[in-house]
Amino acid sequence: MTSRGVCTAICAVVTGMATLSWAQVPGPNNAITDVPGIKVGHFTANQTGTTVVLAGDSNGQGVAGGITQRGGSPGTRETDLLKPENMVQIVNAITLSGGGAYGLAAASGVMRCLEGQGIGFPVGGGNVVPIVPAAVSFDAGQCRVGASRPDLSFGLQACQNAATGPVQQGNVGAGAGAVSGGVRGGIGTASVVLDNGIIVGAIVALNSQGSAFTPEGDLYASALALPNEFDSVLSGKTLKGTKVNLVRTDGILRSGTNAVVATNVQLTKAQAIKIAEMADDGLARALTPTHSPYDSDTVFAVGTGRITMQSLGDPTLVQHQIGSAAANVLARAVMHALVSGESTACHPSYCDTYTKACLKKPKQK
Repeated sequence: MTSRGVCTAICAVVTGMATLSWAQVPGPNNAITDVPGIKVGHFTANQTGTTVVLAGDSNGQGVAGGITQRGGSPGTRETDLLKPENMVQIVNAITLSGGGAYGLAAASGVMRCLEGQGIGFPVGGGNVVPIVPAAVSFDAGQCRVGASRPDLSFGLQACQNAATGPVQQGNVGAGAGAVSGGVRGGIGTASVVLDNGIIVGAIVALNSQGSAFTPEGDLYASALALPNEFDSVLSGKTLKGTKVNLVRTDGILRSGTNAVVATNVQLTKAQAIKIAEMADDGLARALTPTHSPYDSDTVFAVGTGRITMQSLGDPTLVQHQIGSAAANVLARAVMHALVSGESTACHPSYCDTYTKACLKKPKQK
């Protein structure tokens, strides 16, 4: 291609990007369940738990999924199946769980739940195999390490509890034993609706080696919050001069942040992988450091197929738009997880550590 041809091609892309829709408002629940076809269920017991994200197209069948994994200590299951070259093209659910490697057993319970509903990849004779990738984190927030571990029953219960609508945040499900930057982590979720009909949502189990805030308590990702999003939680006061030196006692490998992002747009596996890669930057925007040797930092992406790529315009530009939105939504979900955490005898919450930063929060139901 000549230099003039390259210039013409670049100008065409830039012009196309200028026509994309970027106006952003949260969905009605500001949760991943604002994406049609997504349900979320938690099960919590003894400072640990499991969170399940069910994903279905308009016929209740599986959807395309992708993954990126950039931390040095992953704990995962069935993630190789998400590579584009592998045969199965759909996932039915994604399991996030505490318990470290032991917690991977929870995915078997999700499989049993879905099999009972006839949901899964057909293998003949009326039999199905539910496709349920999983990622786990180490419950640093348990006052006694390994006091309880999710098993098959956790995944079964979380799947049976899955629903649309508001999503409980904080120390529930996979976030029950979570710690982030020396304070309580937990489950956080957020969504965005763009004015061309694209919806993007995220849910995160925040259990990170890195911190989401400066020593003075200022949130790294605060500039990404949508208007009025945290008005009922954060005071908006400057925290300069209130530096807190947190005592970090979590130790090696007691971490692992995992997330799911979803959109109502139909995706291929390759497109889902690229969107997961772009969404993963949301962790880097919200946490410092991130992708460390101690972290999992596993991000899944799914598309529930309510809108086709082609109906929105150039698929590459639409993919770019979804990935860009997903990164910001995931960063916002991290903030929601942090401010929803509750103190225990072993770890304080962010809001109890930086009391000027937070308004009095209502108790989680």
